[in-house]
Amino acid sequence: MMRKYLLFILCSVAIAVSGQSTYEVARFFEPDLAGTARFIGMGGAMSALGADVSVMSTNPAAIGLYRNGDVSLSAGLSFLDVTSKYNGNEVKSSKSSFFIDNVGMVFANEMDEGIFHFVNIGINYKRRNNLSREFAMAGMSLGFSQMFQMKELYKNNAFDVDNMHYTDYTSCNYSWLALLAADGGLLTSYQDGDVVKTDLALLPDDNHSQIYSSRESGGIDEVDINFSCNIDDRVFLGITLATHHVDYSRYSYYGEDDSYGEIYTLQNWFETHGDGFDFKIGAVWRPWYESSFKLAFALHSPTWYNLTDCMSAAISGLPDEKGTPLFMDTQSMDAFGDNYYLDYNLITPWRYNVAASYLINKSIALDAEYEYTDNSTAEIEVNGLESIGMKNEFKSNLRGVHTFRIGAEFLLDKNMSLRCGYNHITAPFKKRASKFMISNVDTNTEYLNRLETNNITLGLGYRKGAFYFDAAYMLSIKKGNFYTYYDVDYNDMNPATDVDEIRNKFVMSVGMRF
Repeated sequence: MMRKYLLFILCSVAIAVSGQSTYEVARFFEPDLAGTARFIGMGGAMSALGADVSVMSTNPAAIGLYRNGDVSLSAGLSFLDVTSKYNGNEVKSSKSSFFIDNVGMVFANEMDEGIFHFVNIGINYKRRNNLSREFAMAGMSLGFSQMFQMKELYKNNAFDVDNMHYTDYTSCNYSWLALLAADGGLLTSYQDGDVVKTDLALLPDDNHSQIYSSRESGGIDEVDINFSCNIDDRVFLGITLATHHVDYSRYSYYGEDDSYGEIYTLQNWFETHGDGFDFKIGAVWRPWYESSFKLAFALHSPTWYNLTDCMSAAISGLPDEKGTPLFMDTQSMDAFGDNYYLDYNLITPWRYNVAASYLINKSIALDAEYEYTDNSTAEIEVNGLESIGMKNEFKSNLRGVHTFRIGAEFLLDKNMSLRCGYNHITAPFKKRASKFMISNVDTNTEYLNRLETNNITLGLGYRKGAFYFDAAYMLSIKKGNFYTYYDVDYNDMNPATDVDEIRNKFVMSVGMRF
């Protein structure tokens, strides 16, 4: 078995060789339902009700409803089960994790004079996105193959497969996936009269199958600093300044075989690290002083991320003509040194939130809200220049996302509360979205078109004096269509792998009002 490895740190001084795609950055757009157990128990629908440390990330003005200080800590367990179905074959994967969902504090400062009744300051940490996940799929490919995509990338910018050199990689002139295919013996040259031609070394047969697995870890941490005020108990205003820290990694394995055994395997390692910031402004308005009805409005700025991607890949392919196993470790390409990194800026879309709340007999609290963001307006900048290619890809693949949240809290007695909530998040990808290998250095061909998300939540709360304890359960149901590659030799994409993700999340919070 010939093994040829490509190990590299992504590097770029030009937009044309940047390694991002819609699918690598879109995972950073939509925040998870995360925060205190009370916030989760009500489905995150608290933008108008307020007085919870977690709402400073949805509507900063809702912190202005505090009349006492608050400190809280939340932690929990997450159990993720993923089922894939490809051409009648079903594969299941699971992942469990422990997390700190929130650590926060609010200082409520009562004012003695003027229209400002309270001026409050808050700070809160939360796990904005939990990206830890394991996934696998397998099945008969029915004539589809990743090798066709490799061939197409070679045809877009051909090279001499018989006289390759490591500088073919370092120049970034050719597709690195096509170079890997040639290194793995999947592309071969032959004499056709006086012309030397290049084609696939073999074509898939009816027994051709594929297997894919991935292991993801990390996520995004967010720290919010909030300033809010209460004006005459009728108008509440606030602003939140937020910082984000991204720490994400993924390992993936893809292989194809036929009735004679393994054809080749492709392994990919991918990492994204970086930081970002944004701000949010909000207002809560009580139209009638004698009524508990409130309206809330919030505007979330884009998050400006400064990110760095790192990649490595390894191919294990066909033996050479003599059947001699060969080994090449291109990590020794010291021409890269320490000067090459793929640094870029990601600018996420604006986000808009409206909400309303109402108290019934001081024993039932209701909140409903709607949020909208247009993911197709995201931007990528490399060396201060906007990537037109990525801008067009966002517009081709992404759409506006509508999020609906409702929540209710029932006061069972003076100490106990029961909560429930529901979220519906529409699909962020268009129906025919696909990953185009517009980057020369990209060797990850897989992509997942997420469909709608539904979250169902339940919670309990206990209050005794200044101390409180809350618990919440969330059932999150996500669906998607997964593709190991885009097969350019067919008018239609290869059959989708149907993906069902079921996450069971348990969160507990302890806190004190002061």
